[in-house]
Amino acid sequence: MLKVILDTSVFISAVLSKNPETAPNQILKKWQEGNFCLVISPQLKEELIILLLRKGIKSESIENLLTIIETLAIQIEGIYETNFLDNIDPNDNIFLAAAFEAKADYLVSLDNHLLSLKFFHGTQICSPSLFLKLIY
Repeated sequence: MLKVILDTSVFISAVLSKNPETAPNQILKKWQEGNFCLVISPQLKEELIILLLRKGIKSESIENLLTIIETLAIQIEGIYETNFLDNIDPNDNIFLAAAFEAKADYLVSLDNHLLSLKFFHGTQICSPSLFLKLIY
């Protein structure tokens, strides 16, 4: 089963979209249907909560999403760190560290700093629409 890291940008896009056909929404649906394994670390979960709150998402919706994540996702310890993107966007390093730690197949993002890398230690980095084309 494919192991996938989803950047918080993908979650936020899905949560804020009213269209269930967007690529981020399709990805969340495919994950919840068991088509791939989502991998999450404590750092990724913390960033997701902070950004969802910042976007004004209701606490109840955030709690529901976290319950689904905790039920269905592979939880990693988050023990790896990287400084690979320190000169560009140090906040993105948590996604690369999680991908490395989990030996993830894909890191799906809407962030150009991550997308420009294309690969990181064997993990393919791609947009939501490309991810859907690659695996379906």
